[in-house]
Amino acid sequence: MVQVTPWYALAGCAFAGLLSCGALVGCAGPTSAPRAAQAEASGGASGADAPNPDFAETTHSPQLPADASADPDARALAAACGESDSALLGVAAHLVEQQSEAELALDVDAISYQLRAAGAPYVWPRAWLFTGSEGELEAAKTRMQHWLAGFSDGGVRRCGVSLVHEAGSRIRIGAVAVDVLADLRALPTRVRVGQWLELRATLRVPASEAKLVILGPHGAPHPVPTSLDGNTVRARFNADQPGAWLVQLLGAVDGGPRPVLEALLFAGSEPPRTPAVLEAPGEHEAEALSDPRTALLAMVNAARQGERLPPLTRDARLEALAQAHAEAMRHAHKTAHDAGDGDLNQRLEQQGLQLDAGENVAHAGSAALAQRALWASPSHRENLLFPRFNALGIGVAPDADGTLWVCQVFARMP
Repeated sequence: MVQVTPWYALAGCAFAGLLSCGALVGCAGPTSAPRAAQAEASGGASGADAPNPDFAETTHSPQLPADASADPDARALAAACGESDSALLGVAAHLVEQQSEAELALDVDAISYQLRAAGAPYVWPRAWLFTGSEGELEAAKTRMQHWLAGFSDGGVRRCGVSLVHEAGSRIRIGAVAVDVLADLRALPTRVRVGQWLELRATLRVPASEAKLVILGPHGAPHPVPTSLDGNTVRARFNADQPGAWLVQLLGAVDGGPRPVLEALLFAGSEPPRTPAVLEAPGEHEAEALSDPRTALLAMVNAARQGERLPPLTRDARLEALAQAHAEAMRHAHKTAHDAGDGDLNQRLEQQGLQLDAGENVAHAGSAALAQRALWASPSHRENLLFPRFNALGIGVAPDADGTLWVCQVFARMP
């Protein structure tokens, strides 16, 4: 029997107070979207390329499932997982088709891109794979439920579960699950250059504020005016450059600000058929550094250098704040701006600091993967490239499984 549950680099959120120019915050944990999103947002086919019929015409949710499987075992697994969604089911089926016992590492970028290609706006997906015998079906179901119980982001749990019966009484099961905090009304994935677009979303959890951040083919990410009326979010933006655009909706929800949905669209171009992996700036140079804090600082400053911004210097007070929060996230096993120790503003006040400050948090398999995820997220990139920041504190808390809980605290020091 082989059971695989991957760690994914997870995109997060950046807020300037939430909508003013005060504190900026961002969050990242286990899922696949950012790495693929970075590749997609930076690349894209030209208008002369052949159409990609496998990429959905719109991004929207929920996507009602097709008729229930005739296989009672598959139906039982799906019922144990959560609310069915056809996009998630398609990704789960592809996962099962592509994976084998010899391929224990799940393809993070492919899973993420498949979600976007299926027209799903979901963020923070988790994937699970099981290979065994028919006699282990109930054991597999129990293990899947244990895996599902290991995370909870709030909102509505949606799943896709695929079961394949093979020769020799063998089975393969793949599951992709998300906790949905917002649903998206249909947004086109192919648009004209210069076309104005309206994003309309429905929140599934309470939120005090919302903000849409977009990352075009060139330049830094930027927020656009966003309205929140009850649980309805609206925003308009202009795809004024040819190429790929990453759209990220952020919400101030329980536990702090975080992304609630994402979409990819292509102005005057076709979606690529496969995702590319783009590294964070400075990642190759940072590989030679054994200390993850030093490596993260090097990658942050490489990103800023690429945009002709001054480098950040490490500050002992910010370092202590960042380290304490990284350890709090590890203890709570939760990627959040408030892991039971207060949000960034509260933690600054406790230390007697009154600063323009921001925070990125992540949970990933290495410093490079954490930075890759943060760089790929429009809202995190806002923090990394915020021109007024001049100092940085970095906290890293290694976990028993080899993963790292990472916190970056940015500030304007006098």
